[in-house]
Amino acid sequence: MYLSKLEIFGFKSFANKTVVHLTKGVTGIVGPNGCGKTNIVDAIRWCLGEQKSSTLRSDKMENVIFNGTTSKKPMGMAEVSLTLVNDRGVLPTEYSEVTITRRIFRSGESEYLLNGNLCRLKDITNLFMDTGMGTNAYSVIELKMIETILSNKAEERRNMFEEAAGVNKYKLRRRLALKKLEDVKADLTRVNDIYAEVEKKVNALERQASRADKYNQLNTVLREKEINLAEREYSYLNKKKTELKDRTQNYKIRKEEIDSEIKSFEEELNVYRDRINEIDAELKLKREEVTKQTEKLHTVQKNISVSEEREKSLSRNLLRFQQELEELAYTKEETEDILAESKELVNQYTNEIGLKETDIEKSAASTLEKENFLKEKREALKKKSDELIEIFKEINAKENLNNSLTDKFEKNKVEMRRIEERIQKITNNMAKTVGFLEDLSVEKVNIENKIEESEKLLASKRNEKETLERELSGLKDKELDEKSLLVNLENKIEFLQSLITNLEGVSKGAKTLLESEGWTDKEKTLFADVGSTEEKYRFALEASLKSVLNNMLIENTDDLNKAVLYLQKNDLGKASFYLLQNTKSSGLLNKLSGLRKNTQRKKIEKNKDFLGWAYLMVQTKPKWKPYFNKILNNTALAKDLDSAIKLSKIFPEFNYATLNGDLVQNNGIIEAGSLPKLDDTLFGRKQLLEELKLEYPKLQQNLEQTRTAISVKEELISGIDLNSISDQGRILLNEITSIEKQISQLEYENNKSSEEIEILQKQLQELAVQTNNTDDELTKLSEIIKADLIARKEAEDVFKSAEQEVREIETEYNSFVYQLNQGKLELERLKGKLQNTHNTIERSEQSLLKITETIGKRNEDISNTKEEITSLKSILEDYQFEFDELKEVQIKLENEQKEIEGRLLSVKDEALKLEKQLTFLRHERQKLSDELHEVDLKINQIDLKVENVKQNIKETYTIDVDLKDFEDEDNFNFEAEHQEVSSLKNRIKQLGPINLLAYSEFEEENERLQFFTKQRNDLIDAEKDLIKTIQEINNTAQTLFMDTFEAIRQNFIKIFRGLFNPGDEADLIIQEGVDPLEAKIEISAKPKGKRPTSIELLSGGEKTLTATALLFAIYLVKPSPFCILDEVDAPLDDANIDRFTKLIKEFSLNTQFIMVTHNKRTMEASENMYGVTMQEEGISKLVGVQFNEQLATA
Repeated sequence: MYLSKLEIFGFKSFANKTVVHLTKGVTGIVGPNGCGKTNIVDAIRWCLGEQKSSTLRSDKMENVIFNGTTSKKPMGMAEVSLTLVNDRGVLPTEYSEVTITRRIFRSGESEYLLNGNLCRLKDITNLFMDTGMGTNAYSVIELKMIETILSNKAEERRNMFEEAAGVNKYKLRRRLALKKLEDVKADLTRVNDIYAEVEKKVNALERQASRADKYNQLNTVLREKEINLAEREYSYLNKKKTELKDRTQNYKIRKEEIDSEIKSFEEELNVYRDRINEIDAELKLKREEVTKQTEKLHTVQKNISVSEEREKSLSRNLLRFQQELEELAYTKEETEDILAESKELVNQYTNEIGLKETDIEKSAASTLEKENFLKEKREALKKKSDELIEIFKEINAKENLNNSLTDKFEKNKVEMRRIEERIQKITNNMAKTVGFLEDLSVEKVNIENKIEESEKLLASKRNEKETLERELSGLKDKELDEKSLLVNLENKIEFLQSLITNLEGVSKGAKTLLESEGWTDKEKTLFADVGSTEEKYRFALEASLKSVLNNMLIENTDDLNKAVLYLQKNDLGKASFYLLQNTKSSGLLNKLSGLRKNTQRKKIEKNKDFLGWAYLMVQTKPKWKPYFNKILNNTALAKDLDSAIKLSKIFPEFNYATLNGDLVQNNGIIEAGSLPKLDDTLFGRKQLLEELKLEYPKLQQNLEQTRTAISVKEELISGIDLNSISDQGRILLNEITSIEKQISQLEYENNKSSEEIEILQKQLQELAVQTNNTDDELTKLSEIIKADLIARKEAEDVFKSAEQEVREIETEYNSFVYQLNQGKLELERLKGKLQNTHNTIERSEQSLLKITETIGKRNEDISNTKEEITSLKSILEDYQFEFDELKEVQIKLENEQKEIEGRLLSVKDEALKLEKQLTFLRHERQKLSDELHEVDLKINQIDLKVENVKQNIKETYTIDVDLKDFEDEDNFNFEAEHQEVSSLKNRIKQLGPINLLAYSEFEEENERLQFFTKQRNDLIDAEKDLIKTIQEINNTAQTLFMDTFEAIRQNFIKIFRGLFNPGDEADLIIQEGVDPLEAKIEISAKPKGKRPTSIELLSGGEKTLTATALLFAIYLVKPSPFCILDEVDAPLDDANIDRFTKLIKEFSLNTQFIMVTHNKRTMEASENMYGVTMQEEGISKLVGVQFNEQLATA
């Protein structure tokens, strides 16, 4: 298969129709610079489907149309036709001749024709797939591709190997499979999200349906029990109220009797109190006299004690000084003995040192004499050792030579066997050998660049789109959350507004007064609405104020009377009120109680479980502050119920509220349970509503910002067209795969095999001669080594005898040295003892001086102490006389004081008897008052309970409670019934919010769940299949790539040595430890005499030959039907041109070569030649010549 004809019309500088007839073999295209030679190469490339304008040396595709000259107008169309002879059926078509035509118009429209019929670019691409031809094939080679092949861009180089190995179709399949896998994973993620959401919803609806059924059952039972309990409570309370009114009347009569008795006792008691005051004044004066006398007595007594203690202290000091004198005398005597003994030792040690120094001098002289003798023997031994080492070196050198020759002999025999086997293998397989040659071209490199750019762009856009989609998903989740928050806030505001408007939770009486205008023109205020607090303290204050939150705040009794009168007049029931004057406390008992509580307050404030005082947490106007201070004065805040109970045990006089709304009262009652709900709270509702209203616009603004961001992200995502970029990449990949198939060059491989056999036979003859020579050398060398071994044995015996003599002398010398060292050590020891004795003498002399000084000082201290003792005894006698006189006066005053105290005690006893009787009567009166007040409170509580019972049933079940008589009223257990009702309510409350439509919603969502379960299983199976397919593609591609790489590597080494010298080194190195399909491929080229650290350091000619060797190594593996070389020989000198053209001629037997060149030697190698000229400026013209035969002008 080959190119037979090229027709160009209107393409670049070829304004006129030009026909180029091409034949097999080598065709040269020559001409001066700028005449349009390369335009022929561009025309072939463009006709084969090139889509990148930069590859055609143009900024846009329309510029390939002839643009006109000063004498010729621009053309509106460019057309190139390429005819190929398909005589060997390389192209997958039944035609033996195929003509491809491409046209382009200035409008940008383009046409493709196949044998005169319109077709698509894809059809052209598929036609050339796996043939070694096409825009991205290595069949078109430019000079700049040499640098690309040898550059540090490993991806450019490996693309050529992938083309030769035919793995691009596998990589395309893998990319498509990975894309599908990504799509499947994305779909699976989405389905999993939806599945989880639907599953969660189904489970929730199932639970809701179950709760709804349970709710209906419990609610029916609760209604019956609550109505029955309310009727019984109404009857019971009415009976209790009648009994309490009878008790009130009896208490009032008894109280009047006691008041009369108390008045009589109080008058008599006042007389006794006046007498007590008179005696008390007299006693006070007498006590002052006694106190003054006692102070004088204590002063004298204190002086006596101080003087006696001083005398004792001086006596102790005197005794201590005398004992110390005795000890100093003994120490002095001992020190004098030590001094005399030390002086005798100095003389002894001095004599011993003189004798030892004399012995050491004699021993040193003997040791020096022995040392000199030893040195002489050691020098003689070293000479014998050196002689023995020289003998060893000579023998080792000869043995190494013998080993080297033996190794060489064995290696030659192995190499001869290998060559013989290689010759036999090549001979047997010559008929079967097929060499595969692939053309590497600039088009292939450029298209691969485009593929890489397309892949990078696709990956970039896909990552960008995925990032935007993740951000969009996050924004939508955020929008959903913010929308949910806004809806919840709207519902909460609406609910709170409804509670406030309808006065939910407010008692009937208070609600009536708040809604009515007729009873006052002042502001009507409910206790719950005048204060607020921080959110964390809301439940605590709600619990603390629960009993008064329904109270109407009244500033004076006039307003109170108006409110009560209005309720009575209109029969509107009762309401609770709180008077401002009630906030004022007075009376001695209240003050005493306040003092005690202040002490307790200071103590509790130091406790770690104490959080603060409730009244300090309230935020309100100064006008209402006294109300809260009064009610919350005794209430402290604790973190939880355990802390509150712990505090109540230590400080029982206070109430404790927790942050969860629990309340521990000082009367022992504990209110605890779950957190209150919004509709259960009254305190601070209005303030909470205002806070929520302020928060609402902020949430609205956040939601609008999120929606704006979502719109922006959606616009950005819609602007990314991945399909268009992906389609472009698939087109480029199809163009690459179109160059993979071609018939191998069997003839070239056979010629190379014959040459290799000749070379191997010559090598075999040379190795046979070398082997015989080496065998002779080994025989002679063996005899010489035997003689040397005998001489080495004799020298070793002489050396051992001399070495033994040296050892004996060394032993004697070491003995002398040891004795000398021992003498020196003994001398140093004696000198040390002498020095220590001198030090002892010096210390003893100093100690004697110090003892003498101390004895003198202590004698002086004894004399002074005795004088001071005598003086103190005289002072003590004076103090004792004064003390006796004062004692007599004090005894007389104390007797007078006792007489007055006796008279006072007698009068107080009489008064105390009266006070006890009066206290008893007052206690009786207070007891009656408390009981009367308690009965009144109980009656009010019964009224309130009756009202609450009626109101609760009315509000809950819209029915009125009637007063009935029950036969079993006395035996009825209200507590058990209340517990049962409370248990039912708790069970209903524990059910939470009830969705009565849950049954229908559950059925609908369950069907959706089944649908998504099936989809999810299908996607999981698809994911497993794709992963398995990708693994199979990887295994196939890796095996194919490594086989091809090894074949190219062997071919590259052979061709490189053919282009340079047989001894030159070259290799292809693939990165280890990584996926072969992603590994880097390095080129190692070391011409003889050079060791460049990088291939970039080679000369231009060496680079060209190296790249040529690599290209033709690939051609041997996967050949291309034709090869176009555009000025590739420019950097080569004459010698290298000859090698280059020789290689071209060898490959031209199976590949058609078209060469654009300026080199004369390359021209000489051409079988056909075309000259390009520009007789008319800007218009190229072609002249063809076939050697030995003139061709007509084209």
